[in-house]
Amino acid sequence: MSLINQTIIKITLLVGDGVHWLSQWRDRYDFDEAGEGVVSAAIAVLIFAFLGVILWVAFKATMGTATNTINAQVAKLGQ
Repeated sequence: MSLINQTIIKITLLVGDGVHWLSQWRDRYDFDEAGEGVVSAAIAVLIFAFLGVILWVAFKATMGTATNTINAQVAKLGQ
């Protein structure tokens, strides 16, 4: 399994555990629903931030490999 896939799985599990912990914590206390939208929005922002990091790592790895391959092919053309 590649490093990117392992990272994606770890982050997905971490986010899932965080959301699960937050929902259990919230259920222990008797809160009204004021501010519920703010909490949901914050969770969504965190999830998208993690997805952005994952996509950036994948993009960077892909572009690094592509750049190395292109440079090798261009060097062969000059010979």
